[in-house]
Amino acid sequence: MLIHKGTVLLETERLILRGLKLEDAPNVFKNWTSDKEVAKFMRWNVHTDIGVTEQWMKECEEISKDKSRYEWGIVLKETKEPIGSIGAFINAEEPNRYEIGYAIGKKYWGHGYATEALKCVMDFLVNEVGIKHFICSHAKENPASGAVMRHVGFVYIKDGTYQSFDGLRKFENKVYYLDI
Repeated sequence: MLIHKGTVLLETERLILRGLKLEDAPNVFKNWTSDKEVAKFMRWNVHTDIGVTEQWMKECEEISKDKSRYEWGIVLKETKEPIGSIGAFINAEEPNRYEIGYAIGKKYWGHGYATEALKCVMDFLVNEVGIKHFICSHAKENPASGAVMRHVGFVYIKDGTYQSFDGLRKFENKVYYLDI
């Protein structure tokens, strides 16, 4: 039985994982949502102004009221600045699996932050919530994201496709499972 707790505060050696607040919008916009290099691999489109980021953050806040959905900001302890986000939700095609997605600002790529955040979230979801079946995917053109998934124990299962939320972009992707 799952014991949903919602987006609770989590910490690692270098990171704080917490719900994003509207006052985070300038850093969220600066660090990843306005970056074309980050957005090109994501289902969401690059945010062209801070208002788009603020609207997205309000939507995340509303979604977070559902305790079975999780959306954390990835915050550097050292600077207290949000550098990315990570979320988990029931996969629409395989409702027995939780899907995890994450985005990290390009400036912060290659420092192990995504792996650290994913390990922390997985530990919480498995040990505190009781989730045992997970799915992750990444655009084929973003193999570094696959490396993050494999570091945490995800296993490549198949190739697939996904599309942007607006339906205008399609991506070939690699799908990974983790069963505890």
